[in-house]
Amino acid sequence: MGDVSNHYDVKMPRHLIVSKLVDKCPEAVLAVLDSLVEPLEKTINHKPKLDAVKQEVGRNEDMIRSALRAIASLSLISEGDCSLMFKMLLNHITNSTAFHEKYSSVRSE
Repeated sequence: MGDVSNHYDVKMPRHLIVSKLVDKCPEAVLAVLDSLVEPLEKTINHKPKLDAVKQEVGRNEDMIRSALRAIASLSLISEGDCSLMFKMLLNHITNSTAFHEKYSSVRSE
């Protein structure tokens, strides 16, 4: 059986749960913020295979937007220097031409 943690149908609800937890119990989320950075970073940096069909490319874009929404939610509670890893991820996103526009878009939703 493959790694279920990378499956689209698992990641999308996971991102939504993180966003909801930010609203309900931000202190608990801050306590585990560093452990959320790597999976979110892998998701936004994932590239579909070169021979991927249009549906796979679309799903990958949906996953990236979902992860960026979760990151935007996390940025609301991570003021200051609570997580260097998260701060580095935000810097990567805001300084990247590939992600900056998408991130700005999901923040304004």
